[in-house]
Parts: sequence; structure tokens; C-alpha cells
Amino acid sequence: MKKNINKILSVLAVAAIAISSISFAQTIEFYNFYGAEFESTVDKINEMFMAEYPDITVIAETADTGTFTQVLNTRLAANDAPDVFLVFPGTKFHPQADAGYLMSFDDAAWVERVMAGAKTVSTYNGHQYALPTDTNVISVLYNKDIFADLGLEIPTTWDEFKAVGEALKTAGIAPLSVGVQSGWVAQLIPYAMAPTAIYKHNIDFDTQMYGLENSFVDSAWAKMMEDYVWLKDNGFMQEFPLSTDWNASTDIMAANEAAMLVQGNWALGVLQEKAPDTNWGLFPFPYSDDGVNWVATGVGGAISGSATTEHPEAVAKYIEFWSRPEIMDLYLTNKKALPVLTGLNPDIAPELVEFLPYLEAAGTYNFLDQNWPAGVQGVMIESVQGVLAGNLTIEQMLKDMDAAWAEGMLTAE
Repeated sequence: MKKNINKILSVLAVAAIAISSISFAQTIEFYNFYGAEFESTVDKINEMFMAEYPDITVIAETADTGTFTQVLNTRLAANDAPDVFLVFPGTKFHPQADAGYLMSFDDAAWVERVMAGAKTVSTYNGHQYALPTDTNVISVLYNKDIFADLGLEIPTTWDEFKAVGEALKTAGIAPLSVGVQSGWVAQLIPYAMAPTAIYKHNIDFDTQMYGLENSFVDSAWAKMMEDYVWLKDNGFMQEFPLSTDWNASTDIMAANEAAMLVQGNWALGVLQEKAPDTNWGLFPFPYSDDGVNWVATGVGGAISGSATTEHPEAVAKYIEFWSRPEIMDLYLTNKKALPVLTGLNPDIAPELVEFLPYLEAAGTYNFLDQNWPAGVQGVMIESVQGVLAGNLTIEQMLKDMDAAWAEGMLTAE
């Protein structure tokens, strides 16, 4: 009888352990917009995390940047939030924080390692709502081999840029590969122009916009858009830029059919993968008369967590894991991006090392939408595509952007 009781107790103990293991097994979803080109890196990081925390399973889902925010906000409002998700740095995540959707990481050990510039676009009302992951630049990526073959120098002024373009056209090469079918790409040339055209001369432009002391209509945006259209109308882009998407624009570069691409530094890795034998370089978009060109820089993404997740400890562990130097170094090396946390030593691509002096020689300004009210960027992207297609005037575009700014300010109140 005693043996039977002991056997029963032993079986119950094993069952209890099994039930305990099941109850503590957790699955968290990581919703992101990193894109297919970085999916393998995210998968590797997740595998490393799950090896250290075998009781936590991470499922990553990658979405297109064009639909990411809409889908995320819909899920947040429906109480169907992913456990972990990316937020766009700057003002875009503020409504999510105001609604109580975001977890606060004020007490996380990694907070004190966030660089000052990145902290300004990942905190709100004194709270740290996300782990910033990388700093990016928008510049001109160019084919060094084509430039060398044609004896071309890096242009530093707008006139020099146009002269280089004419030389490339004469050689039968498109100066620029432009993929404006992808909405987010359509904004990059104005983003590259604005630091030099506007903020170099008036660093308080955005502050004045919030104070209704300035407007897009009465700013350098009109000339910027005129010059953008000029590039299209004067053959500085490949054929059919309006029906070319982001991926195809890099294919054109890899095939040596175009010499320059206005993109973020993340495109460098894509070009190197598609054309590994080509020598690539970066230089600031030359939109000045004096050769002093400011650079558009910005935190590329930030990892946050749901305030209503059923697994807050697992979420905190996962985000802490991402903050570790060896993990961040892996991510930054593969993404060809610059760090936003101290204590990192990524294997930065030589092309980015060559670009660093440009950042020190002139000024920089955040990616524009990081300081804009919600809704302005969407209107701007759609309007740029309309202007390039000839369906919208520049004046109407800027009026619509001013109206979106005013509406965004009211919504935020």
C-alpha cells in the first residue's frame, strides 16, 4: 500500500512539473517593419534569445512600412496588440503613448546608454517608451567605378551635381535611379534637400511651424519641389520612375544602368549583395551654392512593448537582450547603420567610415517626419507622387501640407 502511495505521489510530482513547465512557456509576437533584407538577421537574434530563454518563444512578423502603422494602430485599439513592436521615433508614437498602449522602460538598465539625440525621439513626457536601435543617414549612394571611368568628381554644389548628371547622360547612363512607386522612397529627395535648403539657414523652422509663424507655402519647399520635378523632366532619372519601386531601383543600380541613388545607408548592404564586385560610396546630397551641405539623419527604429501584454517580464527580457552590445553590434553590422547606444563596436562598413567626416564638417537635421505632427508625412508622400505625375501643382501640395500640419496640431491637443 505504501509503495502504491509513493508511486502515485511520484507520478503526481512529475505531472505537476510538466504542468508547471507548460504554464510558464510563453510566446511573444514581434511585429516589425525591418523588411525582407533584414529578416535573416532578426531571425538569428531571435534564435539566440530563445537559446538563452528556452521557455520563451518569439514569433516575428514583418510588415511593409506603408501599412505598418495603420495595422498596428488598428490592433492596439482592438486590444489585439503584439507583445513587442517597432514604433517610429519622434512625434509619431506620442498618440500611442497618450492612449496608454506603450510599456514604460524608465527603470531598464539600457536607458542610461541611449545617446542624447536618440533619447529625444524615444522619450515622451519624461518616460522612455522604446529602445532606439540605429542611426541612419540619407545621402547619395554612388557607383565609384562609373565615376572613375568617366573622370567624375564628387559634386558639392547643386550646379556641380547638374554638371555630373549631364556627363552621365552623355555616357548613356541615368544619373539617378528613383523608385517613387514606393511611397516612402518618394520623400527621400526632399528629405535630403531640406537640411541644407531650410535648417542650415533656420534651425527653428519646425518650432515656428508649431507656433504658426511659418508655413510650407512660404518656405524653400517650393523651390525644392521645383528642382525635384526638374530632375524628372530633364532626364536625370531612369525611364518610368513612377512605376519603379524600391527593389527595382536597386536592381537598376546593380546593373550599372544608373550611377546614383538617393537613399538611406540601409541600401548599401542591398547594393553590395546585388553587385558585390562594384565599389560603392556615399556623399551628402549637394543642394548648396557654397559646398556646405547639411545631412539628414535620424533614428531608424525603436522597439517598444505593449502595456497590456500578458508577458511583461518576457517582453522586458527580450528588449534588454536587443540592447546587449554583442546583439546590437550584430544588428548594426548587418544593417550597415550607426549606433545610438554607448558601448558598442559594430563592424561599420568602410563606406560609412568614409562618410563620417561629412557629418563632422557640416550640420545635420532629423528626418523631417520625426518632428512633424501626425498626418503630415502621409499627405506629403502622396502629394510628391501627384506632383511628379503631373496631377497636382506644387502650390496645392504645400497648401495641403500646411492644412495637415494644422489638423495634426489640433488632433494632438
